Amino acid sequence: MKIQPVIMSGGSGTRLWPMSRKALPKQFLKLVTDRTMFQDTALRVCGKQDEGYRDPVVICGAGHGAIVAEQLAEIAIQPAEIILEPCPRNTAAVAAIAAAWVARGDEDALILLMPADHHIADDGGFRSAVTLGAKAAEAGNIVTFGIAAQTPHTGYGYIETGEQLFPSVYKAAAFKEKPDRETAERYIKDGRHYWNAGIFLYKASAMLDEMARYAPEIKAAAVNALEKSALSGGALRLDEAAFSACPSDSIDYAVMEKTDKAAIIAPVNVGWTDIGSWSEVASEDNSDNVICVNAANNIIRSDGPLIAAAGVEDLIIVATGDAVLVARRDNAQDVRAIVEELKKRGLQHLL
Repeated sequence: MKIQPVIMSGGSGTRLWPMSRKALPKQFLKLVTDRTMFQDTALRVCGKQDEGYRDPVVICGAGHGAIVAEQLAEIAIQPAEIILEPCPRNTAAVAAIAAAWVARGDEDALILLMPADHHIADDGGFRSAVTLGAKAAEAGNIVTFGIAAQTPHTGYGYIETGEQLFPSVYKAAAFKEKPDRETAERYIKDGRHYWNAGIFLYKASAMLDEMARYAPEIKAAAVNALEKSALSGGALRLDEAAFSACPSDSIDYAVMEKTDKAAIIAPVNVGWTDIGSWSEVASEDNSDNVICVNAANNIIRSDGPLIAAAGVEDLIIVATGDAVLVARRDNAQDVRAIVEELKKRGLQHLL
């Protein structure tokens, strides 16, 4: 196999406020292990040249190039390229940029497109899943990863499997939006639906062909921005005018829901979570900054001030140097609404 890892690191992580901020979003924080999620993502496949993996390409926001370089240096990884987005344009543009960059050297090389802010407990199992999907990708399919659903989660999209193409690889019959509880329970029972991990494996040429067919404006603008890019501080900065003209859309909407080349590896059992809210982050009850007395089932974290909790349960309490979040665990998704309120109030220094 010849696999080019491409790490998408443009997320803002608003549901992990107040620790996740524009200047340092969640992928650059140590939320799960003693490394950042970005570092864990890179180490998952990097340094595995014997398995066919090349040095990674990282596509990130223009303000995060230095952080990316610093965090890769900390784990002794040399990137093939750091590509800077002058503005966010969603995952379809990132997929097109990745395909166009790789196609310069080898249009038939496989691209493994991965979000920087997901946690995977079983790295070896993940690479085994990539190996399973490689034949389908080499045959021209755009392969996504279907996570074995552990619960009827209403915060994830689902993919329905169709006919089998290769061992453990199926046609993607349908992409489903985040369902209500009843629908999610039905998906779990029927055995045909899997969580959509937002991870993709495809030939550069295959993605460019399908984007030319279904998202020509995105492809044209992304390729133009790459062709007009320039080196800046050791990174490749996309042309701002060209990239700003690119329509903003997800790869699922722009291509996957329309193409007949969509495929899914399933089930993938690797301990995956997208760490989409504080409810999916472990507490730090044993931290020097946290004291709990008769408190249970709380998520408590602090990167500065001491938090002392007594007689409370089912709460999220997160403190930074300039903000404190208190929420019920079952309201973890509402943190995004707090961030929107901060924007309305013009409190940019807290974002």
